[in-house]
Amino acid sequence: MTQINKIPFHSPEGQQLLQESSAFQTLLTRLFKKQENNTFCGVQSSALLLSAQHFGAKFPDVASQKDCSLESPPYVEGNMFSYTETKAAMDEAKVDAEGCTMEQVYNLFKQHGRKVKMYHADTLTVDEFRSLASKALSHHDSSWGVIANFDEYDLQQDFTVHGHFSPLAAYHAPTDRFLLLDTWMNTVDVWVKTEDMFTAMKTIDSDTNKYRGFIILES
Repeated sequence: MTQINKIPFHSPEGQQLLQESSAFQTLLTRLFKKQENNTFCGVQSSALLLSAQHFGAKFPDVASQKDCSLESPPYVEGNMFSYTETKAAMDEAKVDAEGCTMEQVYNLFKQHGRKVKMYHADTLTVDEFRSLASKALSHHDSSWGVIANFDEYDLQQDFTVHGHFSPLAAYHAPTDRFLLLDTWMNTVDVWVKTEDMFTAMKTIDSDTNKYRGFIILES
């Protein structure tokens, strides 16, 4: 297996890439936390995007986002199933036992009244993925957001995990890399080449027999 070239986000080079990026989401990056439940990567990723969108409406100006208060986010992994909208999209006990599918994450956003689109990786090209995801991440107020559904093993993030969800938080055009905020506890947040990210998404979810892909939350 050829080693995938990734750049740790919290390295000096990773921080420099963020400073140079024109498509980035400060609020999402500040709110980011790893998942606590082993099977709640989809739930935690959804909570992060919903809370980032919430705070973005309060702090739309980029200059204010580095220091604004993000206390008491309305959506966190631990309270997502207190919302009837979440319960309408997925069963907590089943998610706790098996995780969730991309269709269920899509339905979670729909139940919460959000505009959302879902893309299976076999239905579009890597160039289309790059265009759609980078456009979404250029909304600095986090009114739009991106969740990738991919294979952790194929991306060489964790060799014990396969299907996984995590948000993307920035795009660095000169190096053609996306910033992956990996919710899995044992991984490092990294800058990943677009081609490698797309390849990890273009894998089949054995629970649905469909290709994985990505979800875009829109305003």
